[in-house]
Amino acid sequence: MKKIKPFAFAGIVSGIILTVCSPVFADVGDFGFFGGISSGRKLPKTTELILEQQKNKNKKDDLESVYKEVVFLSGVPVTMEGQLTVKGDSEIDMTDKSKTADTYDVTYTYGSTTSTNTENNITRDIKYEVNYRIEGDQIIKDYEVDSWDEVINIGGVSYQLDETQSESSVSVIESHTPGVTYYKGNVSHKAVYALEENNKVVWEISGTFYGYDSAWSSTETHRIDGTVTTDGWQLQYQVRPSVSMGKTLQYSENEPTAISFSGNYREVMQNKSGLSYDIYTLPKVNTYNVPRTGTESIDTYNSFEQLIAPNLGFLKGHFAEADIKKLFAMQILDGEPTFYQPSQSVTRGQFVSMLTKAVKLPVEDTSKKKKSSKKAQVVNIVFPDVTEDREDYKYIMAAYKAGLAVGRDNGHFYTDSPIERQEAIVILLRTLGLENLGLSPTPVTSFVDDKYIADWAKKEVYAAARLGIISGDSDGNFRPKSYVSKAEAAAFVNRLVTYMRSDLQTDYTEHIVNYSD
Repeated sequence: MKKIKPFAFAGIVSGIILTVCSPVFADVGDFGFFGGISSGRKLPKTTELILEQQKNKNKKDDLESVYKEVVFLSGVPVTMEGQLTVKGDSEIDMTDKSKTADTYDVTYTYGSTTSTNTENNITRDIKYEVNYRIEGDQIIKDYEVDSWDEVINIGGVSYQLDETQSESSVSVIESHTPGVTYYKGNVSHKAVYALEENNKVVWEISGTFYGYDSAWSSTETHRIDGTVTTDGWQLQYQVRPSVSMGKTLQYSENEPTAISFSGNYREVMQNKSGLSYDIYTLPKVNTYNVPRTGTESIDTYNSFEQLIAPNLGFLKGHFAEADIKKLFAMQILDGEPTFYQPSQSVTRGQFVSMLTKAVKLPVEDTSKKKKSSKKAQVVNIVFPDVTEDREDYKYIMAAYKAGLAVGRDNGHFYTDSPIERQEAIVILLRTLGLENLGLSPTPVTSFVDDKYIADWAKKEVYAAARLGIISGDSDGNFRPKSYVSKAEAAAFVNRLVTYMRSDLQTDYTEHIVNYSD
């Protein structure tokens, strides 16, 4: 029997179409599309996620956030600070194949005022009708203005929006991978403000934004060019707002030492919001007394969550000690730590379960489902060797629904079979959706034993090495067909989480903000 790829892209297995689903963390446009910043949403704590799962809740609440925006309508930069409220139903069920297109509404309400000058303020209420369509694991969203009311007061002058002459358009493409939702969008506004004596000010902005959303970090970064035009002058500028949310892992020793555990990890939930701007063209009267560059930020507030302290003293000095300890603390690994055998081969089911927990895929509680229904349950057995009585059943099914777990040509998953290194890296990279970082069709990796890496795994192995998730042994070999030990699996998964915590965020903030056309 011919062996096919042990893990493949989402497709059809046993007559069932796989779809991508992911938990809810942040959303596109959580701080609007006008070049401002907000304090954003806090990433949920592990306990919060568990409670939401038990309550079958997978829906974002309305966002109420501190907001800042630099306004250039008067010919000089003026910072506004206040409150932003985002309301609307932006939840899209990608598993509902009967609905591939629909519409929802989202409303942004800005009530901004500076603490030093109450004459300067924004009152903006803009409601979008969002039309979307689903194409595979991608969503296209088009925002069209339903209503737009706005008044901006600066230095005693009131800028009243003329809605009949004003336009706003936003278009977004989202790519939903099992572990990360990536998106890119374009924004364009033309706002016309009426002044006294039939004068008017025209504010036009256009730009691009990028973002992603995951369990460990989220960010959105805009690069917007703006022009303010009146009868007597013109101002041109660029503003680069960015909002990032993340979880960092910190270890602390206990004081006093007379305690049942020596120390433990804690997760720190952090939000960072800042913007920078450059003014390229100023009104002549302001050329010498107005700075051409500036920055603004929002004060951060960190929250903490203590993680469990596993007893892993028997691993002291092991190369994967820190990786294993972190995964137990984050409950990606569970069970009795003293029974953990790092030299044993990890099975397919165990590795998939680790990845499912690592990226917080929605997991169905089948035991609760059984108890809540008096009728006999119809269990959908996708893989003959993955039955509902298995501990890893719900995790493999979650991975299956997300497009990660696909059986071999006979329909079996071989959940208790050991997994090869190349197989593990293929599924790990597809968790991130970054296999396209590998050159097509079969790149040559830097490993000494490159010729032994299967063609179907080359792109993912190349990409994983490029991202720093894997490296060669002391001889420069990857050993693609060697079985993965539990210690190696812990190292792979911990590097995946570390990448999602930090390096991925850097690509979407510093690299975009510092990029110049």
